[in-house]
Amino acid sequence: MQWQTNKQRDPVKLPIKIQVDAVAMQKLWLWTDQAKGEVSALGLVDELRDAESGVLNGLLVTDFLLTKQVCSMDETTMDPAGVAELLMDLESRDVDTKKLRCWAHSHGGMSVFWSGQDDQCIEGLANGEWLLSLVVNKRRDSIMRLDQYHPAHLYMSDCVWEVHYRTADGLAEACFAEFKSQVTEASGLLMPNLRSGFDHIADLKSAHERGSLTDEDLQEEMSWCGLSMEDFDEVP
Repeated sequence: MQWQTNKQRDPVKLPIKIQVDAVAMQKLWLWTDQAKGEVSALGLVDELRDAESGVLNGLLVTDFLLTKQVCSMDETTMDPAGVAELLMDLESRDVDTKKLRCWAHSHGGMSVFWSGQDDQCIEGLANGEWLLSLVVNKRRDSIMRLDQYHPAHLYMSDCVWEVHYRTADGLAEACFAEFKSQVTEASGLLMPNLRSGFDHIADLKSAHERGSLTDEDLQEEMSWCGLSMEDFDEVP
């Protein structure tokens, strides 16, 4: 495995959202820390579709699973018999094995990139539809790749992705009840993006005059809203 030349990364944001469940990600980090070198895992992926149109709008890795493998400082090789055993175990638990569409592995203490060995492994996992691949390292660097095999093999080597944090059962309801009992909001208060720029600037000017916003706070808020100080000066 060769070191990649350092360069500024600019991950591509795809039309669909790619996420990894927080608990699944924590498992992968723990295995990454425990391994002296590299380690591999296979991931179950849910397709997220629009409720009305049925259009695919997201991929969510729900879990990572270890299988028998031999690892070194710069290689990880999954045992085919171990993979077959994993498939049988999933089937015995009525888990759809077609969801096994993610390969994740650690580069240990080295940087994250797609080596020639990685490309060969991804080619071996080709399923005729699509596959997610994730490389991480002990420094918590990561890079996500999406391969599409139909109608032709195309791939995006560095995709934007995020960790998905599940809401605990009953948490949303409990937070809503606590918010309603503890928080009183001024009448007519709306989020900035739901109001006109003029109205929001007027609120900022009022807060600044009352001393609720410092000059620095005002500058940051104006910048965040995409407004200029010239706009601020124009509002009476």
